[in-house]
Amino acid sequence: MNPPKSKKTLLIILFLFSLTLPSYAENPRALKIGIIGPETGEDAEIGLTILAGVELAVKEFNNAGGIDGRKIEIVHVDNKSDSRLTQVAVQQLIKEQVIAMIAAPTGWSTFGPVWLANAAKVIFMSAGSKRHIGRSGPYIFRNSLSDDIGTEETIRYALEKLKYKNYAIITSMRDDETSLQIGGLFRGAIIKYDGKIVGETHLFMGVTHEEAIAQLKKDAKEKIDAIIFAGDDDAAIEILKELRTQGINAPLIGGDILYTDHFLEEGGEIVAGTMLYAGFFPEDKSPLVSRFVSEYKKKTGKEPGLYPAIAYDSLMLVAEAIRQAKTPEPSRIMEALAGMKDMEGVTGKISMDKDGEAIKKPYILRAVKKGGVVRFELVER
Repeated sequence: MNPPKSKKTLLIILFLFSLTLPSYAENPRALKIGIIGPETGEDAEIGLTILAGVELAVKEFNNAGGIDGRKIEIVHVDNKSDSRLTQVAVQQLIKEQVIAMIAAPTGWSTFGPVWLANAAKVIFMSAGSKRHIGRSGPYIFRNSLSDDIGTEETIRYALEKLKYKNYAIITSMRDDETSLQIGGLFRGAIIKYDGKIVGETHLFMGVTHEEAIAQLKKDAKEKIDAIIFAGDDDAAIEILKELRTQGINAPLIGGDILYTDHFLEEGGEIVAGTMLYAGFFPEDKSPLVSRFVSEYKKKTGKEPGLYPAIAYDSLMLVAEAIRQAKTPEPSRIMEALAGMKDMEGVTGKISMDKDGEAIKKPYILRAVKKGGVVRFELVER
């Protein structure tokens, strides 16, 4: 006997509806995400801010309904910045069938797990590492402002908006290779945007700041509009003091390594005019950033810096990729994440390139003196 027409119609509707259900509704795998970082030991401050940023994102995402009611779970492990503990932690997370791992930018947290995660086909994202790791495998991603983009956008702004044409470069051979690399990127950006390098000097061991600046002043054949220096905040303050002593009043341009309270407090008036790029600016007045800053302060009692902001965005990137993939299977999530375009985060709009590297615009900041206090102000986003 055939079913009544009304019942038959209902069965057809239910069948068609079932075809539209997301495949994760048919997959019982939990939406688990692992967090790797030091929660104790000398790097604990970084690891704990990463964890706090992820926890805020998970709370917000789950309170908004998760993915069709399914909530994301996080499993965090303390690797104490130890190589052996990192390997053990990653293997533990793989056994627990996490679909992704978010790692602190500390050395072992980011680089120790890469080959294990990729071999296990688990999404791995470094939250804030300055080193490129995207080419380590298709499951490996890095969410961080690229210094390539930061240096280019800063020089573009300086040339187009401030009309700085002539640059002098001070390279510190005493700093680590990251500073040397950023100095090279600034050089390339000046050339790319048709600026002019009118002088250059180097800080070698045994060469004083006075000697290096005197050599720069002697060799520069044209007026200097800005000084490029990619060293750290303490070195930059000393450089600025010597520049002013020798009558060179051009502003300093540097990387995000100068974006510190120490630079402002120790440098005072002498650092006013310095321009730099940054990956996050808590004074951004956008609703998303304002809410994040407010919630982070409630949770920790502190204003968020770069790392918790990147951690927050990293979780949201993975969550959005799960939503788009409609499955908890990492292979599909990896494809969605690799194709991510303009996801709105607290660090700005984020896309991923073919090598698993985040593409985002920097905040360009300038140190200004107002009301007797030197502080950073946003000049372009």
